[in-house]
Amino acid sequence: MTDDLRGKLALLTDDRPEPAEPAGPIRLRIKRRQLRRRTTAAAVCAAAATAAVVVGSSVLGSMKSAEPGVATPATSPTPQSHHADFRYTPLPVPWSDEPAFTTQPDSLKYAPAFYVASGSIPNERWAVASYINPGCLIVTDEGPAKSFGGAQGCFNESWQPDQRSQYKTVPAVVPNLSSPMHLTMVMGAVSADARKVRITADGQTFTTDAVGTPNSSRLRFFALVVDAADITAVTPLNAAGEVAAAPR
Repeated sequence: MTDDLRGKLALLTDDRPEPAEPAGPIRLRIKRRQLRRRTTAAAVCAAAATAAVVVGSSVLGSMKSAEPGVATPATSPTPQSHHADFRYTPLPVPWSDEPAFTTQPDSLKYAPAFYVASGSIPNERWAVASYINPGCLIVTDEGPAKSFGGAQGCFNESWQPDQRSQYKTVPAVVPNLSSPMHLTMVMGAVSADARKVRITADGQTFTTDAVGTPNSSRLRFFALVVDAADITAVTPLNAAGEVAAAPR
C-alpha cells in the first residue's frame, strides 16, 4: 500500500520522468535528409564544373584552330613535287633560273627546265632551255611551223682532254621565203669558266652568252641562230676575254 501511494505521489512531484518528445525523431530525419541533399548537390556541382572545364577547353581549342593565321594540323601528308629536293648553287652571271615550260608532248620528263636563249626568225619565235638531264638542251616555245623540229642535244659526256666546247647545228626550215636564207641554230655547252661564246661561220663572227643554269654546276650553255651554213669554230671566252679552259 505504501509503495503504491509513493508512486502516486511521484506523479504529482518533479521526480516524475519526462515524456518522450514526439517531434525529436522527426527533426532528426529532417536533418539527415538535408545533409543527404547538400552532399548530393555538392557532388552534382562538382561534376558540372568538371564538364564545363572539359567543354570549355574543347571550344577554346576549336576557336584557336579557326583563328586567321593559325595553321590547322594536316590530317594527311602534303603532296610533294617530284623535284622537291632539287638544290643548286648559282654560278656567276650570265645566269638563268627562269623556268621554261616545253611544248613537247612528254614535257613533264624535262622538268625542271630553264631558259638559255630565245629569238625569232622570219616565220616564228624560238627558245632553247636546259633540262633536268645533265648537259642537255631542247628547242622549245616554237610556233606552228616547228622550224627547228624541237631539236635536242646532250653535251655532258665524251669530253676529250682540252676540248673546250661541244655543240650541235640545226638548219632551220623556213618555207615560202622570197630569197633563200641559210639560218642555222648552234647550241651547245662550254665550261663553267666561260662567260661568252664566239662562233665563226662562213667567214663571219657571232658572239653570244655562255649561260649558267641550275641544272649543271660544271657546264654553261649557249644557243644562237646565225645566217650561215658552215660553222667552222666555237670558242668559249672567260671573263677576261681569253679562251676559257675545258670543263673539269
